[in-house]
Amino acid sequence: MNQTARYSIVRFLPYAETEEFANVGVVLFAPGKRYFDFRLNSKWRRIGAFFEPLERRVFAEGIRAFGEELQRTRALAMDMLGDSRGQAAAAGVFEDLVRPREALFRFSSIRAIVTDAPEAKLAALFDHYVEHAFATHEYHEALIERAVRGVLRREGLGQRFRPAKLGTGEVRFGVPFAELDETGRARRVIKPMHLAHDDPIRILDHGSQWVGRLRHLERVRALPDALLLAITEPEGDGGRLDAYNEARRELQKTGAILVPAKDETRILTFARG
Repeated sequence: MNQTARYSIVRFLPYAETEEFANVGVVLFAPGKRYFDFRLNSKWRRIGAFFEPLERRVFAEGIRAFGEELQRTRALAMDMLGDSRGQAAAAGVFEDLVRPREALFRFSSIRAIVTDAPEAKLAALFDHYVEHAFATHEYHEALIERAVRGVLRREGLGQRFRPAKLGTGEVRFGVPFAELDETGRARRVIKPMHLAHDDPIRILDHGSQWVGRLRHLERVRALPDALLLAITEPEGDGGRLDAYNEARRELQKTGAILVPAKDETRILTFARG
């Protein structure tokens, strides 16, 4: 049976002066299911990229101590939840835990949700708020698309580039910006592409998908006269950058022009022909 649960998002806020924070965990309390638990993210890479001047030690030591505090709080609440009369006391523990405080780790306002599987719901909330499970390459490419559309409209080119499908017969795939000739054939195409995934394999896979599509277009003689890929690229070095460079080289071999998605000047130069 579904029961009401309450949860709060754990936020890491190292610089109180700017009020910037990163979501690093979720605490969930479901008294009807006698459930009180949390999940924390201790990975440094995303935190370090967001708070660049911050020393890794500050986060590592802070998240370890905070995790120990949450473990003690969970044990206390679960002892209370062993008796239905203790639910009110456990609720007090939860509310005291997430009250506003001046600290490295703070909590969002309390939110309510209905669930019959609090453990699975905690995992889903963590994936959404901390791991950004919603942020697929389609999501990121929609953001790039919105930005490019705004640039084209601002420069009076919005009517010139329309959504279209590339290919022949049943093997066709959509692109958001295509300039068509009088026969309906794509002359110039702008395609957003997200190549800044956290996982190097996803970078390679996404690049390979479009290499395959462009080679197919070449085989069936349906390649546009010119194709620009407006790309996002990973920051830093290591495996992600190596994967990006490999994907970039293979895409360039197809004749595509690759430019950073934020480079409005080069995008507009291409669009104007």
